[in-house]
Amino acid sequence: MENNNGELARFCISKVGVPYVMGTQGKVLTKELYQRLVKWNPGKWFTLKRRLKVKKWIDQKVTDCHGLIEWFVREQSGAAYDTTADGAFLAATEKGTIESIPEQPGICVRYKGHVGIYIGGGYVVEARGFDYGVCITQLNARPWTHWYRHNRIKYTEKMLPTPEPMQINGTTDRYSVVWLQLALNRQIEAGYIQGADLTVDGVYGAKTARVVAEYWKKKGWSKESEVWSIGKGTVQALQKK
Repeated sequence: MENNNGELARFCISKVGVPYVMGTQGKVLTKELYQRLVKWNPGKWFTLKRRLKVKKWIDQKVTDCHGLIEWFVREQSGAAYDTTADGAFLAATEKGTIESIPEQPGICVRYKGHVGIYIGGGYVVEARGFDYGVCITQLNARPWTHWYRHNRIKYTEKMLPTPEPMQINGTTDRYSVVWLQLALNRQIEAGYIQGADLTVDGVYGAKTARVVAEYWKKKGWSKESEVWSIGKGTVQALQKK
């Protein structure tokens, strides 16, 4: 795993579903860590109702919003890194208002006290909060005010890393499906295939399969395999646009 913006986006997508706990960075929530966090209790975050649920997450990995980025940095380099979402924004030298966000994966988006990671195509991965955990959201559906390039990440990639050809089944990784959905949406927006944009959620369901079939039909390909299997030709063709 390289320290670049594409790998940051890939990493964050792979963590969708991880629970949100204030003050954590992707490490296993032990009983000792839980007790320290409750004692520290920033902003009285650990209410009684939350404590009851957080206890059920002991022995699982958990994170907060900027902790997701800190988790990536630690996994990539082995280096400890700890700051706040606002601190990371203030340290950044490349930034702007949300209306001017570059179309590049791994760009950070923020509002006061919170950060998410843009993955392209109008979508963001964020450790949104206690009731949501790490999830994929639409950029324009959230109150982001600014974007910035994180000073711990190298911004070298224009697109998400291309996945391997995929067999669509219960074990298909979420990242591959997210990549596919974003790529198909670009084809729809370009007018190459018809239909409404797919909701980018990493779930390969009937709607995604239908758009894949439409793409194959437009390309004039014979059904060399079912739409539940995305071969090398499909991945390579979508990678070019």
